[in-house]
Amino acid sequence: MLSIDRLISHRFRGFSKYENTVQGLNAALDFGVQLLEFDIRVTRCGTPIIYHDEYALDRNGKKRLLSNALAGDLQTLGGAFAHMPSADVLFKHARGHKNQTAILLVDIKDLGFEEEINSLVHFYGLENRVVYVSWIPEVLYRLHTLAPQIPLCLSHWCLPPNKSIRAKHIVSTSITGEIPRNSTPYIHGQRRGWYIDGGLTGKMLEVLKFTKGYVCVPQDMITPELSEYYHNHQIRISTFSYTDWDHINRHNKKFNIDLYFIDNKAVFDQTN
Repeated sequence: MLSIDRLISHRFRGFSKYENTVQGLNAALDFGVQLLEFDIRVTRCGTPIIYHDEYALDRNGKKRLLSNALAGDLQTLGGAFAHMPSADVLFKHARGHKNQTAILLVDIKDLGFEEEINSLVHFYGLENRVVYVSWIPEVLYRLHTLAPQIPLCLSHWCLPPNKSIRAKHIVSTSITGEIPRNSTPYIHGQRRGWYIDGGLTGKMLEVLKFTKGYVCVPQDMITPELSEYYHNHQIRISTFSYTDWDHINRHNKKFNIDLYFIDNKAVFDQTN
C-alpha cells in the first residue's frame, strides 16, 4: 500500500458535504493529508473563488457563470454559490492550521489573474507549500515568470479527447509536443485544455523540469511509454481520479505513477 504522501485529496472530496470548501480543507488537514488539490475560478469583479466548474446553480436552480457573478453576491445567489470560499479565506485557513507540512495544489482555471493569485500565496507565506496547476499552459508560463521557484504542473490529455470531452471543453492540439506562449490577455469562464500527441517537448517541458514539476493526465489515458518518457525527463506523473485501492495498486504496478488524485475518503481511511 502506498503512503499517504502520494495521495492527493481531490477537491477535499469526502472530507465534507461539499467539495472545495474550507470545511473540507480543515478536515483533510486534520486527518493528516499531505497533498490537497483545489480549484480557483475568478468572479466578474476579479475575486479568486474556490470552485471547479465555470458555472453553478443558484438557490432557484438557475445556471449562472461565475465569471458573471460578483463576489459580494454569492450568499444572496445561494445554492452552490453559498458554499464557495474566496482564495483569500482558504489560504488564511491553510496558513493557520497546525498541519504545516501539507502541500497545496492550486488548480487555476482562468487566465489573466496570475498576479492576484500569486500575491495571495506570498501574503500568507505559502510559497514553499504550493504547486501551481493548470490546464491552460499560458497560466503556468506567466506564473513561472512571477515565481520561478514554485513547482508547476500541467494537466493535459494524452490520447485524443472523445466527443464527451469536446462537448464541454475547447481543445487545442499539439502534434509535436510543443506549446507556444500565448498573447491572449484573458481566458475567463471557459473550460479548455491541450491534447498532446505523445509527451511534451520544447519550452513547457523545460519549465516543468526547471521547477521539478509534474504533469497530470487522466488515469484512463496513461501508458507505460508515456510514464517512461516523463520520468526520463525528471518530471513526475499524477493521474486522476481513484476511489479504491485495487485500482491504485494496479496502476502503480503497471505505470509507476508518482501521485494519485483521490475522490473517496475511504482510500485515506485505509492508510491508517
